[in-house]
Amino acid sequence: MKQVSKAIVLLFFTAFVNGQTLQDVLRYSTNNLSGTARYTAMGGAFGALGGDFGALENNPAAGSVFDNTQFSITTSFNRTTNDASYFGSNYQNKHRDRDFDQVGFVLVLKNSKQNPKVDIDHPWSKLSFAFNYQKTANFNNSFIADGYNNRGVDQYFLNNAQGIALENLQLLDGENDSELYSYLGEDYGFNAQQAFLGFQSYLIDATEDTFSNTSYISSVNGGSAGFFHEYETSRDGGIKKYTFNFSGEYLNKYNIGISINRHKLEYRETSDFYESNYSDDSALNAFRFNNQLFAFGEGISFQLGGIAKLNKEIRVGISYESPTWFSIIEETTQFVVSDGDDQGNTTIEPNVITSYPEYSFKTPSKYTGSFAYVFGKKGLVSVEYTQVNYEKAKFNEPNDAYLVDQNTQITNNLNSAGILRLGGEYRFGNYSIRAGYIKQDASLKNFDNSATSKSIGAGINFGGSSLDLSVVSSEMMLQQQLFSSGLTDNINLNRDQLGIRLSYILKL
Repeated sequence: MKQVSKAIVLLFFTAFVNGQTLQDVLRYSTNNLSGTARYTAMGGAFGALGGDFGALENNPAAGSVFDNTQFSITTSFNRTTNDASYFGSNYQNKHRDRDFDQVGFVLVLKNSKQNPKVDIDHPWSKLSFAFNYQKTANFNNSFIADGYNNRGVDQYFLNNAQGIALENLQLLDGENDSELYSYLGEDYGFNAQQAFLGFQSYLIDATEDTFSNTSYISSVNGGSAGFFHEYETSRDGGIKKYTFNFSGEYLNKYNIGISINRHKLEYRETSDFYESNYSDDSALNAFRFNNQLFAFGEGISFQLGGIAKLNKEIRVGISYESPTWFSIIEETTQFVVSDGDDQGNTTIEPNVITSYPEYSFKTPSKYTGSFAYVFGKKGLVSVEYTQVNYEKAKFNEPNDAYLVDQNTQITNNLNSAGILRLGGEYRFGNYSIRAGYIKQDASLKNFDNSATSKSIGAGINFGGSSLDLSVVSSEMMLQQQLFSSGLTDNINLNRDQLGIRLSYILKL
């Protein structure tokens, strides 16, 4: 007799609805342009400059460039426009959100015995200790796509059902959907759960009505124009980075620093798939498939860096950011709804939260070189280049066959990509105007997911405090795969994002 399970099930297999794919690798490995308004207005080109909380993201030596103890807070508003293309059909929608991007504090300790000239007896002119919170990735977004496809979602359920005995998909007397769904997950895995949803909703049927049957066929066919699909996705969450920084200035010329970073990941995704336009000989008129994914994790990384003032005008910087070692837990829920002439409306909603074993994931490391030219008190220009080898991202689970295969997919589909940042600032009195540009190369080998950002901003210095504003416009191309097997067609997304940030800095 089948085992009755709790509503929350721990499944000791690693298969899933949407998690642990190339899309997740890029999502968890790619940082958004975030931080203070001054930093974002200059495109984040701060690796050779420092003296800004956002600059800690690029180079930990930035901490000892601060002239005095400071506190900073930044709030942001983001508007995202998504143009989704699916088999020639286009759909546009907009998403808005507000958040706190950054909060930081730096304590600067100056050597009172240090004179302006090089002092061999007291070479360290400054030491700094900084803490900075920054939201390095923002997942808040939603989009809708629709169109006609010659393939239907029945292919996804058939792909998972083949080889599953029919007796395991049929309810026993007194057994409910939740109990059987839980039992299948514990004893047979994810594929059997999907087969159960497709069979009980009449989307697929057994080739033979026998307990031992393991072959299945579709109950639906597309109309003359194909299957009509509507796919709606809503996401929220992000990656929060807590930086603990120590930095020092040596001989009034060299800044070196180290940062230890703690990362907190939260990701929630709801995808709702609707299919209709079936032929007259189909068992159903319409079908709906809803999936929810929750991912929670923590990670740790470190950074090393240095800045050298070659003379009064020229500065160079170099830094290394280690991989972030994440430990992630995922949970999923599912339900299906079908509409048929003979069966009427059928809802299979197990109300079961499926929790998967914790797994480890490593993002790629980063190497950054930067150059800045300072025009006295009038302004500056800065350029920075970061190299990220995305194919070095890895699931650190050597005994898990599925994740080993995903590592192969990473190697085959991702490559090394560069990020070029340019920034400039012009000052007149207590006022500043700024501009920046970012060009990020494609990280996918077979799809151009490159991105560009343009930014402008302004600031006013009140002496003991300052107020800064930035406006950032970004463009990027993305792809969303419908399902992990069977119906694997992609939705192409052209995403335009407008971000506005306001920072207040208090000098103590």
